[in-house]
Formats: sequence, structure tokens, C-alpha cells
Amino acid sequence: MFLASAAAVAVAACSGDGDGGESSSESTVPTTNTASTSTSSGSSTATTTTTTLSPIDLPGDPFTLGVASGDPDTESVVLWTRLAPLPLEGGGMPTDDVRVVWEVSAEEDFTTLVAVGNEVATAENAHSVHALATLPPGSWFYRFRVGQYISPVGVTRPAPTEDVAEVRFAAASCQNYEDGFYAAHRDIADHAPDFLLWLGDYIYESAGAANADPAKRTPLGPEPTTLEQYRNRYARYKTDENLQAAHAVCPWFIIWDDHEVENNYAGLVPQAVEEPATFAARRFAAYRAWWEHQPVRLPPPTAPDDDYRVYREAKWGDLLTLALLDERQYRSNQACGDVVLSLDPPCAEALDPDRTMLGVEQEQWLLDTMEASSAQWNVIGNQVVLTDATFGGAILNYDQWDGYPVARERLLSRLEAAGIENLVVITGDIHLAAVGHLNHGEVPLGVEFIATSISSSGLFTANLEDILKTFPALVDAELEHRGYTLHTVTPERWEAEYRIVTDVAARDSRVTTYRTFTVESGSNAVAVS
Repeated sequence: MFLASAAAVAVAACSGDGDGGESSSESTVPTTNTASTSTSSGSSTATTTTTTLSPIDLPGDPFTLGVASGDPDTESVVLWTRLAPLPLEGGGMPTDDVRVVWEVSAEEDFTTLVAVGNEVATAENAHSVHALATLPPGSWFYRFRVGQYISPVGVTRPAPTEDVAEVRFAAASCQNYEDGFYAAHRDIADHAPDFLLWLGDYIYESAGAANADPAKRTPLGPEPTTLEQYRNRYARYKTDENLQAAHAVCPWFIIWDDHEVENNYAGLVPQAVEEPATFAARRFAAYRAWWEHQPVRLPPPTAPDDDYRVYREAKWGDLLTLALLDERQYRSNQACGDVVLSLDPPCAEALDPDRTMLGVEQEQWLLDTMEASSAQWNVIGNQVVLTDATFGGAILNYDQWDGYPVARERLLSRLEAAGIENLVVITGDIHLAAVGHLNHGEVPLGVEFIATSISSSGLFTANLEDILKTFPALVDAELEHRGYTLHTVTPERWEAEYRIVTDVAARDSRVTTYRTFTVESGSNAVAVS
């Protein structure tokens, strides 16, 4: 139903209501205050009219960051936007709360509305909106209105209930703004998948390069540590038209990794030398800015020292069960000084049986989720590489599962004991494309598809490619290009198409297929098609 260009469509302005009041809710997203044509659930009977709104005094169009949707279940989906007429200057909104109308239609011109409601965009939450829209099955156009302004148009869909013959979804991560353009996101929008699985590193926290070329990418400024700075960093990323188009084309399931806060942090242990209390405040600011800018079915974080649970389960009919992990908040600190590419034997710390990647509760939740699944394919959305990539016993990267060998052995052993079938792990983080077999000893448990980065520079040089392919668990690796993975899944077969960007430094770069890998149901083995 969706034309990829719809994300950029600006619809003729209507009039609008700038009043707003505080709203609160004990539910996972703010309660929808429905418009006069709506039911209490946010779904309305079909109508051919829209609410007339009174004008609002703003310094410009407030929809500079586009629209997004996410976390669909079988009955509803979260619709997101943030009002920011001056996105890089704190948003540019007044200190008042503002009421925002959202509309859902079967037609791109919104002739008939199938659901309509309104939300209070509060100054406390940077005037972000998380509207929970109850929708019938199918694909739907949505938009927001405030005052005389109308947002770009997006397309979303609730998850199907059962009997899914096929799903096509994208998996992506790692989009360092200064490292290149988002041709991969343009390609995602062109392919219009059913949903997108985002595996982390939505922003990068590093300071902008002093010698950055403004003709390529606007420099990002100092490293963020405060809420305002993280908000501005997200706003810089979200002004990218290709990222907006990828958000507008389908709902996203979003999880984070380390760069949403700081590289390689572990719980409340920062990578840099900082006082714990200082880092807790920084992490809290980063978590809050993440929530404000993502279409997630979650409450906002509440306090710096509290855990903020973002790991969760999603389903796509009877075809997929997805377990979305958090591999930063509960992990033990990286062992052995977090040295990279060392060929020395691992230090004793790495083998400590008390070290954990997921934490006790999340690890048990993951196993319970996999065991309870009745779906044809069981999917783990995973940040760091799970496949064994050690080299002659040396741990080359202590940040990934190799650096937590006891925790990995325990997880794989329990997955084998539980008899989890058709296990597929989808991973980001490492800025390279690879495919691996998940083996527990001689037992093949599943397959890992590692997506390369959207734009972030490669961590390894291309001349290591042939060496990586000799690792026993790795089927293939491609280190040179950026991109993402497009997955097409049926009950009988999983197909992973690796899409790569020819030149990430070129805004209009071509995006082509590197290779396509397939897994037949029940095989736990990858073939190149």
C-alpha cells in the first residue's frame, strides 16, 4: 500500500488546537485521550471528517523529525513523533504542553479515518508522543496534526494473529552519523518490509570530528552527557530524510546497544574514568532520551540507579517468536582489560563462573520465552556476536560473547536441553557481515546472521576477510561494505539477503546484494543460494 516517498509527503495544512494538559497512566504507554469520533480504545467508527483545530504559534513546522511506529502486537501499535521546530536547539517548543491529534486511514489522502485520537505532548518529555493506536488487521496510513501543521505520512500494521504464509523484515544496526550517508535506509524504504528489527547503536556518543567536512555531514559537537545534549544528538540523526523514510515505511522493533550511552559500558561501569554517581546520571539521561525518540511500548525510565527493563518478547503470527535482548545493562564488566585482537591466552577473570552477559533474570526469561514458543521459527535479537570467534583459544574481542565463555556455554547447554527448534540469532554491533553456525560441541543448535552497519566504519580491515572465513563456526564474512540484511521467512524456509552499499560516502550510492543465505526448516544449517 505504501509508496516509499510517502514519508516525505507534506499534506496541505489544516487548523489546530494548541491547548494541552497533563495526562498520566499506569499503562506501558500514555493513555490515549481520544477525539470525539473515537472509542475509548483509540479506534473510531469510519468518518469522512477530521477535527478542526485552532492555529498554534510556533517558530516553524514542528514535524522536523518525521514519524515512526513500533512494537506492534495483534491489536495495536505505538505511533510516535516529537514536536521540534528547532530540532538542534533543544526542540524550539514553548514550555507549555501541547495536544496532538493522530489519525489512521486506509487511504493516503485520509478521506476516511478508521481511528483517531489525541495525546498530550508534554514539555517534560521533550514534546514527544507515544500514542497507542488500536487497529484492525492490515496495513494503514497514519499522521499527526497540531495547529496548522500536518506531519509526513507513515505506514504501519499490527502483528498478524496466526497462519502467516510469509514475512519479510529488515535487520539493521550501527549508524554513526559522521561515518557516512544512509543509502541503506533509502534501500530499506524502497523494499517496504513488514517490519524492521533494530539491534542497537542508533546514535553514537563520540564527539564530532574537529576536521569534519560540513559538505558531507554536519559536525555533531561535543560528546553528550546531559539530557539536553542527548536530545540534540537524537535530533541530528532523525533529521536525516532516509532514516525518516525507513521509519515511515513500517513498524520497528527497537533495542539498544552501548553507543546509546557510551562505548562498551557495562551496567553502571563506564568505559571512561568517571565517578559512578556521575555515570549513573549520564546513563539515566541517555535512557530517557532513547525512550523519548523511539516508538516503544515502554514506560519512561524512572531513576538513575534503577534498572530499566527493555528486553521483551514479540510475535509475528505463528511464524516468529522474537526475544529482544539487552546485553548492556546487566552484564559483568569486560574481562582482561577489554583488550582487542590480543593473541594471548585469556586471563583467569574471563573464566570466572559468576560472570554474566544477560543477568540471572533476563537469562531465565530468554529460556522461558524460547521454551514457551509455539512459532515455527524462534528468533533472538542479539547485540554482540554469539558464534564462537576465538582464534586458537585467544579471545579477540572481550566485549562479545567470546569474552563471557561460561555464560555462553550455560546458555547454549540450556537451549540444547530445552530442544529449541529452528533457532535463528540476528546480531549487529561488529560492523561486518557474517554468517555463523551456533554449535554446542558437535550439536548444531541454530544459525546466526550478523548484519553489517548502516554507516559505521568497519572495525577490521578487508584483508582479514579470508582469515575469518577459516574460523570453524563462520560460514562467510564480508568486511568492506556497509548495509543491512533483508530476511524473507516462510514456514519451510529462511532466506537472508545481505544488502551492501557500494560507497557509504556517496549520498546516492547504489545498494546491491552481496549474497543470499538460506536455512531449511529443521536443518540448523546454512546454504548459499
